[in-house]
Amino acid sequence: MAHELTRIRSRLLNTPLLVEAKTFEGVMEYLDKRVQGGVAVQPNLDKDSSEREFQGLGTIAYPEQSLGLIRIEGPLTNKTTGWEALCGGVSYESIKEDFHTLLDKGVKTVGFVVDSGGGEAYGLFDTGNYLRKIADENDVKIISYGDGLSASAAYGLTAISDEVIVNYYSEVGSIGVLVRLINDSKRLEKDGFERTFITAGDEKIPFNEEGGWREGFIEDLQYKVDSLYREFTEYVSEHRNVSVESVRQTQAKTFMAKEAIDLGLADRVMTLEEFYSYLSSKARDNKNGSSMNINRYIKFNKEDVKTMELSDIQSELAQKVEQLEEANASVAQLTSQLSEMTANYQTLVSEMEAKESELKDVQASLAKMKEEKEEAKATLRKSKLSAVVAEDQVEGIYASLASLDDEAFDTVLAGFAAQSKAVQESELMQEMGSSFSKSDEKEDKEELSTTDKVILERIKQ
Repeated sequence: MAHELTRIRSRLLNTPLLVEAKTFEGVMEYLDKRVQGGVAVQPNLDKDSSEREFQGLGTIAYPEQSLGLIRIEGPLTNKTTGWEALCGGVSYESIKEDFHTLLDKGVKTVGFVVDSGGGEAYGLFDTGNYLRKIADENDVKIISYGDGLSASAAYGLTAISDEVIVNYYSEVGSIGVLVRLINDSKRLEKDGFERTFITAGDEKIPFNEEGGWREGFIEDLQYKVDSLYREFTEYVSEHRNVSVESVRQTQAKTFMAKEAIDLGLADRVMTLEEFYSYLSSKARDNKNGSSMNINRYIKFNKEDVKTMELSDIQSELAQKVEQLEEANASVAQLTSQLSEMTANYQTLVSEMEAKESELKDVQASLAKMKEEKEEAKATLRKSKLSAVVAEDQVEGIYASLASLDDEAFDTVLAGFAAQSKAVQESELMQEMGSSFSKSDEKEDKEELSTTDKVILERIKQ
C-alpha cells in the first residue's frame, strides 16, 4: 500500500544516515515518484528463506570450493521490508541471513562484491561487528571487492574484511554522516494551511514560532551527527587498523584505488575477473588448510581498546619517568663536574696570584741587584779615574763618561793614564835638569811648554 512507502520515506528524512549524497538523492527521488503515483510496496515473501536469499539477492554458494559470494548493491537498510529490493538495494538482516546460510553449507571463504553508496546508520555497526565475530569463530575468511562504489555504510561492511580489493576505477570512502531536513512550512502556508502544535515539553517539536527550525533542535541533531561520526570513524579505525585521526582526515571524501590503498582503506587493485580468480585460489588454500597469506587485522572490543590505551599510557608515563630520572642524574653529574671545575679554577687563580707576587719579588730583587751593580760600577769607574785625574775633576769626568760602555770607558781611561804618565815624566825631567844654566832652563821650559801643551790643557780640563 502507498502508506508503506510514505512510512519508509519518513524514516529517511530528518535522521542521520550513512549514505553517499548522490545515492541518497536517487533513493528519495524514486520514493517521491512512487508515493505520488500511489504504488504500494509488494515484496515477494512467498518464497522460502533459502530461495529468496540465493535467487532474489544475488548470493551464491560453491560448496565444492567452500566458497560463497554475497552481492551488496544499492541502498542499504536495516530491516528487510521489500522496498530496498525495488530500489535495487539490500538489508543488513538479509546479509546476516545470507552469511549464516553460506556457513551452513560449509563455506570457509566469503567474497563481498560491493557497489553501494550506503544507507541507514541504524544497525550497521552491530551488523559489521557481528559478521566479523561469526567469521572469526568459524575460521571464515572475508574478502571484499569494490566493484564501482563502496561508500559510507557500504564501506562500513567492506571494512570488516580480511582483505579489501578494489577495481582500478572504483571509489571507496565517504566515511561521514548525512542528514537531510525537509521543512514544508512554506508550502503549507502557500496552500492555505495553518499548522498549530499543542505540546507539553519544549523539545517536542522542531519548529519555532516562525515555522523555521529551532536552534535547540539543530544543536541536538548536530550532537547526534557528531556522536555517530565519532563512532563510525572509530569503527573503521578498529577494523582497518589505522588511526582514528587518519580516518577523520579523509573528511568523508571518496578515493580512487591507488589513494585508497595509500590511506589504508584498501589493500589491492584488480579487475573483476582477476578478483574471481584470486578469490577461488584463496578459497582452495583455505579449504586445504593452507595459510591465505592475507594481512589480517587484529580486532579488539572497546573494553580491550580502553585497557590497551590505559596500559600504553602507563607504559609511556613509566618511560617518561625513567627518562626524567636519567635527566636528573645527568644534571646532578654536570653540577658536580661544574663544582669541581669551579674549585679547580679558584685554585688556579690562587696559584696565579701567588706566582704574580713571586714575580714582583723577583723583579724587585732584580731591580735592586741592577741598582747595586750600577753603584758598584760607578764606584769602580770613579776609583779608576781618581788614579789618573785630579780629585776635583773625578765627578765631572765620570758624569760625562757615564753613557759609555766598559770598552769605550777603558779606552778613554787609557788615554787619561797616558797623559798622566807623560806629565809625571815631564816633571821628572825638570827635576833632573835643575843644574843646567838658566838659558838652557828657559829653552827647556819653552820646549816643554810647546811639546806638552795639549796634554797639560786636557789634564787641567
